[in-house]
Amino acid sequence: MNPLFLSRRAFLRNTSLVSAAAAFPAILPSRMFGQTAPSKKITIGFIGTGNIAQGHLETLLGFDDVRILAVCDVDKTHRDLAAAKVNTGYGNRDCAAYNDFRELTARPDIDAVMVCTPDNWHALNAIEAMRNGKDVYVEKPLTLTIEEGRALVAAARKYGRVAQTGTQQRSSRRFHDTAEFIRNGGMGKLSRIEILIPANNKYVGANWKPEAVPAGLDWDLWVGPAPFQPYTRQGCHYNFRFILDYAAGQVTNWGAHYIDIAQWALGMDESGPVEVVGDGEFPTTGLFSTATKVDFTCRYASGVTLRCRTRYDGISDGNVRFFGDRGWVDVSRSASKASGPELLKEIAAQAGKGAVKLPVSLNHHDNFLQAIRTRGRPISDVEFGHRTTSICNLGNIAMQLKRPLKWDPVAERFTDDAVANRMRGRSMRGPWSLV
Repeated sequence: MNPLFLSRRAFLRNTSLVSAAAAFPAILPSRMFGQTAPSKKITIGFIGTGNIAQGHLETLLGFDDVRILAVCDVDKTHRDLAAAKVNTGYGNRDCAAYNDFRELTARPDIDAVMVCTPDNWHALNAIEAMRNGKDVYVEKPLTLTIEEGRALVAAARKYGRVAQTGTQQRSSRRFHDTAEFIRNGGMGKLSRIEILIPANNKYVGANWKPEAVPAGLDWDLWVGPAPFQPYTRQGCHYNFRFILDYAAGQVTNWGAHYIDIAQWALGMDESGPVEVVGDGEFPTTGLFSTATKVDFTCRYASGVTLRCRTRYDGISDGNVRFFGDRGWVDVSRSASKASGPELLKEIAAQAGKGAVKLPVSLNHHDNFLQAIRTRGRPISDVEFGHRTTSICNLGNIAMQLKRPLKWDPVAERFTDDAVANRMRGRSMRGPWSLV
């Protein structure tokens, strides 16, 4: 295994172990206190059981204060495998399996829902779950569009629900300590932030053809609110992320993680930049339509700039590098680096000792469960996820329009640009709508 690559599933698992050792005195998971009586178990349902859901499923099966009651997927093969995994884990056959997420969210015995569907479904899945009294964990990016993100946050507040975004790097001590060091002025005056994200790892040329929909796949429901198009296996499941009708490519796949850490370090969790300019490249033929070359720069009111671009060194991870008066510090899932060794020593020595103390999370799942029990806000509250995802969308809009754009982070609108403002949202194919 390439030491510079750490899969998301492995990252979730490893941060649970590493963070537990590093932050043990601060927070303890509820299961360590013996809260395992049936009345104290948090019951969970899964909407989407494909690639990314498997890591969550495997992890939560190991929690004795959690019970997975149901799974939902429009692909029968996926949902049957997920239900079988749950039943094997519990040694019974109790896990229900649904094709339509509305059946799952209507169940009164489910406390929380894991939303692990393609991006164009996130808002509809999560809002329906919260409307039915469920807390939600929504995979990143939080939503497909800026308008969907604001609607999702509004629903969380309206219904009083705990809503966590799956930007789990906030639950890693390495990222936490770096962000906290910067918030406390450890780098002096910050000037700029550079983020690298992996290049696209899939390609489909112009020779793709429509195919017969496989038995057991509800293709109409898979497409959902996106414009309808014929089925092709090359545009389904994992590959959805490279088609603009469903997702925004590596900008939201990887950029959402590292832009999130930049936002945290800047103290901008409920705000954002004021300008953006982009010069990316998009396919002109073939099935995929998301950017093949990402390059956009945002400027904050403080003057700090954030640049996000594609890396071409073959490393299957991102990184975020902060530049300040004292040099630079760089953090990724695999390592922390700096312009001088003294900076890394200071980051370790000063963790938790500055005037600004960022919240500490053992791991993302424990943090979500703890918030459900206390009714507090999780470490990656959906407002924060929305602001991070909005920056990803700002970058994509700027790259598509190829002109500088001014952004009002309070009104969440572009200044004097009707075309850009229309791109903050998208129409949904009937009968789906946010209302």
